[in-house]
Amino acid sequence: MGIFDMFKKRTTDSTFPENELERSLLDIARSASKQKEFFQKLLWSELLVLEVVQPCTEEGNQPPEENTMAQLMTLEEGQIPIFTSGNRVFDQGVIKEGVPYITFRGQDLFEATKGARFVLNPYSDHAREFPPETIEALLDGSIYERIDEYEAEERRVKEFIEIYERASKRQEKLIYLDGYKIKDVKPAEKLRLEESIADFKKCIEMVPDHWQSMVLMGKALQRLERHAEALQQLEAACKIELENHTIPMEAATEAVHMKDMDKALYYSAESLKRAPNDIAAMGNHAMNLLLAHKDIDAQQTIEEALRLQPDDSVNRHIGSIVNGVLSGVRERPTFEELMK
Repeated sequence: MGIFDMFKKRTTDSTFPENELERSLLDIARSASKQKEFFQKLLWSELLVLEVVQPCTEEGNQPPEENTMAQLMTLEEGQIPIFTSGNRVFDQGVIKEGVPYITFRGQDLFEATKGARFVLNPYSDHAREFPPETIEALLDGSIYERIDEYEAEERRVKEFIEIYERASKRQEKLIYLDGYKIKDVKPAEKLRLEESIADFKKCIEMVPDHWQSMVLMGKALQRLERHAEALQQLEAACKIELENHTIPMEAATEAVHMKDMDKALYYSAESLKRAPNDIAAMGNHAMNLLLAHKDIDAQQTIEEALRLQPDDSVNRHIGSIVNGVLSGVRERPTFEELMK
């Protein structure tokens, strides 16, 4: 350790990185996998800490007297600034004149100042803060276990994204996100949908509450006419995502396929509850009310939808069906007719 050395302002033309620790600091900005190497170097490298007392008049490193306690400079936020080299002290011209400093090996500094907060190279573009818990983990070695866990989580997230994107890609142009239409599925398309379902199952195994995977799996099952399974996925998603109104609307459609009018009404009402002025949700709920023989409620619901948007062709058609049933001009539609 050197004490009461004096930095004179230096040129910063050839600055970062200028030693192994700084190169390692640059590496972790590019890749989190370099963290272990950086922390090892941080412990064993010489760090510079600024002193707040008047500088010693003698030149060079002066060994401290026994039991000497240095008063280290702190920033306004309470962190102790530490530096990887002399030029880092003068980065961005924040400090303009010579300053007294002390050199410590990283491990010695951290052990002597337990509980302190540090900021490395605070005036540099590569500044890095170290709260007390990070320093404690560094000293007892547990930080390396944390890094292993972080890297494992990074790999897991990357794998999840790859599987999810692959599954979504397989569904392109095969599922309907803006309504339901009956259309035959060719063998090659069926295989793609089955593969997407398998991938979405993997996603849910990795992230059990990933409602997006549940919805898209439900849409694939819908296209394969596996309506009970589709409803199961959509119901699960509906319990997790409490604001999206299209999920319960899709669940209502699948409940109609299952001829379960209690569920169909529950989910179409839930969709309308989440989006009270959505005319598509109103039309969906009105048709379910009509199927359930709740004719007056169906009429009031579709009239409100048409009041909000009189020119909507889908709801105008639903309105004509509702009014036709109420007036006796036409028969009540069947489940099969609605699914065509």
